[in-house]
Amino acid sequence: MPILIGTENISGQQARYLSDFRRLSDDIKARVLAEVLTDEDILSGKEALHPDWLHHYQSIQDRLGKYMPLSRIKRITEALSELEQDKEIYKVDPESARLAFLLGAGASKPKPSDIPTVKELLPDLLTRARRLDRPDLQKLADFCDNTRIDNIEDLLTAAQLSEFCSRNPSVLRLVDFLIYRREPESDEPLFRRSRGPSADLSAVAFLQDTLQMLFGLLSSRMLPAQPNPGHSAIATYVRTNPDSAIVTTNYDCCMDLALQANQAVFSYLVDFANIQMRYDKSEAAASLIKLHGSLNWFYCETCQQVHLIDIAKTVKEYLNDENCYSVIAVCKDCGGQRHGLLVPPLAIKFDVAPPLTPLIERAQDSFNKADVVVVVGFSFAEADMYISRMLTKSMQLNSKVRIVVFDPDYGVVQKLRRQLSLRIPNFQQERVIRVSGDCAETLPDFLSGKLRQAPKKGKTSIASKSRKKKSAESNADKIPNHGIE
Repeated sequence: MPILIGTENISGQQARYLSDFRRLSDDIKARVLAEVLTDEDILSGKEALHPDWLHHYQSIQDRLGKYMPLSRIKRITEALSELEQDKEIYKVDPESARLAFLLGAGASKPKPSDIPTVKELLPDLLTRARRLDRPDLQKLADFCDNTRIDNIEDLLTAAQLSEFCSRNPSVLRLVDFLIYRREPESDEPLFRRSRGPSADLSAVAFLQDTLQMLFGLLSSRMLPAQPNPGHSAIATYVRTNPDSAIVTTNYDCCMDLALQANQAVFSYLVDFANIQMRYDKSEAAASLIKLHGSLNWFYCETCQQVHLIDIAKTVKEYLNDENCYSVIAVCKDCGGQRHGLLVPPLAIKFDVAPPLTPLIERAQDSFNKADVVVVVGFSFAEADMYISRMLTKSMQLNSKVRIVVFDPDYGVVQKLRRQLSLRIPNFQQERVIRVSGDCAETLPDFLSGKLRQAPKKGKTSIASKSRKKKSAESNADKIPNHGIE
């Protein structure tokens, strides 16, 4: 009986192991993995295996040989082999199908891009912020650590709400009442009761400065990133299939650089004030639709103009320390401030970037025209629910549209299938196809047609990876089993 993946029917012991796993040392992680992934109740299907274990296994897979005999590694590999990918992938021909790509943060995770995912981004930024030796940022980092806040969406959403409330005291008073049922004191001056509490100007200044600093750190983290094999594979495919569309929520320019390196003609579908970009589909230019903006786009809120900078030149000058990347610049036309055209990863999306609004319609049109939507490293978080609804609309309009998800986290496919099943009557779950593993390896195989060749029974990419680790195999009998048989 195959292993059942799910979040229901999880034993208390498995839940405790899952909760503590990230804090364990590698040798204890190996023991826990061995116990969970070879548990008879899980192998027999009596108990479900939480999808997070697949991600945990892959995070430590290359180090298991130090703590576990080869026989145990093989047993775990065999138990997980059927979970790697859906067999429906063998029927998808990327050459005959019209593809649209949807890229999330996970697409830029593999090296040499090496950009943290949304879940990893805040801890990474706060670690970098501590090096700046600024008391305000140190306090923020300490607060997040002490309260276990590790999601940048939570921080930026709170910051955005705080800034809005600071400019609208009556809203702050209403929020205070609606959440805490607090009413103004009877002896409080009438004008204070009617207008709400006054904002602490020093706190507002700190907030704005802190946000600016975080975006500076974010830019410095993403700017040097280079395309990984997944980006390059998409660019190669797009060059010979110019009717393709790439929709992404990423700010980084890895995809842009890969397209330029492969001499693929593409358009951002944005009207830039300083350069004309063709976006007429009759000109055979692929679409690169960056829904949340880009590091190489700058916007002046005063004159409403959007400018494009040469990202390859900017990255080269930045890395050679010949020039700096301007988080804020002066607009040549009106003297106002130009800043990066980026929509922060908020749990609540505000209309902070009007020039990006038309891109939503363009993205929807791309999904509607596709035979297959290739999703890479996109988590379908609540903050991006509007994108899930866009895919739902496309799946409703055309019952033949399929979604192929490249993500090591099995839970992403489960979440997407659940969302679509709730919204589309009689939804067929096999229309969402899962491909596990590192997208830098699996995506090039898919786009080149290699995944159409079904592997021989008993041979999987996980198994082949474990066999490639010759040092672990040759020394397997010499490694103490630490009590694990």
